[in-house]
Amino acid sequence: MITAPGVGSGLDVRSIVNDLMALERRPIEALQRRQNQYEAQLSAYGQLKSTLSGFQDAMKGLSSTDAFKVFSASTSNEDALQVSAASTAPLGSYNVRVERLAGYHKVGSSEFADTATFGGAAGDSIAIQVGTDPANTISIDLSAAKTLEEIRDFINDDVNNPGVSATVVNGNGGNQKLILTSEDSGTASAMTISYGGSLTAASFGLQTLNDIGGDLALLDAEISVDGYSVTRASNTISDVIQGVTLDLHQAQPGVDIQVKIDRDLDAAKESVQAFADAYNDLRSSIKSLRSGQLEADSTLLSIERGLLNIMNNPGGGGVYNHLSEIGLSIQKDGNMSVKTTQLESALNTDFSAVADLFANTQDGYATRFESLTGTWLETGGLIDSRTDGLGSRIEDLEDRQTAMDRRMEQVEARYLRQFSALDSLVAQLQGTSDFLTSQLASLPGSG
Repeated sequence: MITAPGVGSGLDVRSIVNDLMALERRPIEALQRRQNQYEAQLSAYGQLKSTLSGFQDAMKGLSSTDAFKVFSASTSNEDALQVSAASTAPLGSYNVRVERLAGYHKVGSSEFADTATFGGAAGDSIAIQVGTDPANTISIDLSAAKTLEEIRDFINDDVNNPGVSATVVNGNGGNQKLILTSEDSGTASAMTISYGGSLTAASFGLQTLNDIGGDLALLDAEISVDGYSVTRASNTISDVIQGVTLDLHQAQPGVDIQVKIDRDLDAAKESVQAFADAYNDLRSSIKSLRSGQLEADSTLLSIERGLLNIMNNPGGGGVYNHLSEIGLSIQKDGNMSVKTTQLESALNTDFSAVADLFANTQDGYATRFESLTGTWLETGGLIDSRTDGLGSRIEDLEDRQTAMDRRMEQVEARYLRQFSALDSLVAQLQGTSDFLTSQLASLPGSG
């Protein structure tokens, strides 16, 4: 094997082979350029997908009437009462009194030594029923005597526990009490305790700890709304005023708390501006990609046509059918602008209709944009088909380059063998030439 081609003849064999291989590799370099182009397009599609995902997320936040915060709720005493309003809440103000908070039924035993046991005879048991349904009962078998702590653990570990929490409170001198608490508030979740065998109520001395004077009905919350008194099992009440949730925190009997449900114009304007901003951001991204790697790609045109198709089709026949009616318009550069004065006028004229223009479940602009973007981004959708196609092309080019690289190794080895042989031949011819020259020079008369 020749390690230094050209030493025999002076030919620069390595340089010659390198130049020839540079010519041989031109097809590979062309494939690499195409691969780089496809990879750049794939990266551009990644940017487009990210932009579309951001646009879809923005539309999701606007495609429900609640997202527009159609109403705002306030209370004159948030320490005692907090309120929130959904899109179905009516405008108005109410005088609410928090007469009583809902409580969790709680009973406690007499005090016993921590070594005391209960039961121990056949048939001994204690049963705790939650509410009025006998099916919601937990029974503790005490035919084998148990301590208060063992009874506690049995209750808490029972997978069929109907809603009772048990604790043991340790006092002085090794004494303790068993405390049972209903896990849900209100009269409907009050506990009823019964005994079996030799055990009786006196065995545990369980007594209600709630300050209700023995009247379980007082476990329910009580409020009055404009003088109308109602009771509920929970301190979160959402079925008294339509669309309004009342969270009770403190009882203040006889004290009026004013609750107001108003239109939230500022929040609505922010939502509309967010819609326009999201639309413009997508348009800007499309423009940037068109001037880059996706210059001649039809995907961007398809997306633009989809956006314009929605913009040019009105809503579902409500008070407002077109965005231009509330102050949104498309400018010459394709971007959307918001005329604040016109928007405010529309909100004051029919607040709910503005929200419906965006968030109607069938024809709202944000709803339709969200749905359309979803078809582009879904598995097998427009973006997936483009990126999958590019990925296949890149993989094919890589395979072709790998095969050509292997062939280049063979071609280079062949060139080296051929030029090495030529180098040897030239060296031999040079030697022969030198010999003949010297022989001719030695002939008579050659001088």
